[in-house]
Amino acid sequence: MNYYEHHIRDYDAATAHLSWDEDMAYTRLMRWYYRKEQPIPADIKEACRQIRATSKAQRDAVSAVLHEFFELREDGWHQETCDAVIEAFQAGEPEREAKKANEENRLRRHREERARLFKILTDAGEHAPWNIKIDDLRSMVEGIQARAAATHQGLPETGTDTPPETAPATPATATQTPDTNHQTPVLKEERDSAGAQGDEPGGYLPSGTPYGLMAKLLRSRGVDVSPGNPHFRAWVDQGLTEDEAIAGIEAARLAKPAPEAIPWAYLAKTLETARAKAAAVPEKGAEPAKPKQSEDRWWLNNAGIDRKGRELGLFARGGESYLDFKDRIFEAIRRRDAAAQEQTA
Repeated sequence: MNYYEHHIRDYDAATAHLSWDEDMAYTRLMRWYYRKEQPIPADIKEACRQIRATSKAQRDAVSAVLHEFFELREDGWHQETCDAVIEAFQAGEPEREAKKANEENRLRRHREERARLFKILTDAGEHAPWNIKIDDLRSMVEGIQARAAATHQGLPETGTDTPPETAPATPATATQTPDTNHQTPVLKEERDSAGAQGDEPGGYLPSGTPYGLMAKLLRSRGVDVSPGNPHFRAWVDQGLTEDEAIAGIEAARLAKPAPEAIPWAYLAKTLETARAKAAAVPEKGAEPAKPKQSEDRWWLNNAGIDRKGRELGLFARGGESYLDFKDRIFEAIRRRDAAAQEQTA
């Protein structure tokens, strides 16, 4: 035993008459009794040796305590209270062992689950703190698996005319290990499989719809997008062209170099910024469109933004991001052009 209850008031009441040496002898005898889970040796000399009683006063104290508080039997000095506590402890040993085994099994399964979830995150190109709570870790993996399921549900297994409007909420399973950074090889396997069945090349995406064609182009350039994504389909409906998409990808690659996948939401923000600039500085006699290759595309990198700001007499404010600074430059250009038009009118 490594622990036993010690009731201070009861002990003091029973030992108030003992000398200092006798009190220490009693305490050491009790500790030895519980630690060994057996009676005190019947030979008093051996009992003294076991509890390190070396002086005559200490040995006399041991003898006095044994005769007053213990009962000599064939196997040694017994005390009823100690025997009852030890018996109860030994009777509960199987339950404690089972509880310990269950706890060890729970900890093992917990570690295995964390290792499996972290592997899914790593394979998907995402990361989490080492001490993240298990519930938060599960939520992150569920989100990855849900996005992967939605992406694959948006790609028909055979060449269908139109993809689904929204990706079905297919439940994620523990056996999925999606890798959103390497969608192209998966599509290639599907394309090869489709070709073996007599389908035309590229049949893994709906070639008969603008959504499928645009998604195919974006995926080939490392964009993580599903043709069933409602936001993506809205952009296609609004006239997203291949040239505009490619220009947006080139701009996005400044912040997310290959082979890192470009999320559709990030590319959409880049395209939105480019369209805002084109709308702010329209060409004469032409509708606002994406910038041409020959134009000064200063907004595509931080150095260009700083240079354009200096041309207009603008400088970044303290704590202002380049994205906010760029928007402020666009606004200054719009106001300048509006003022120029008013003067010529």
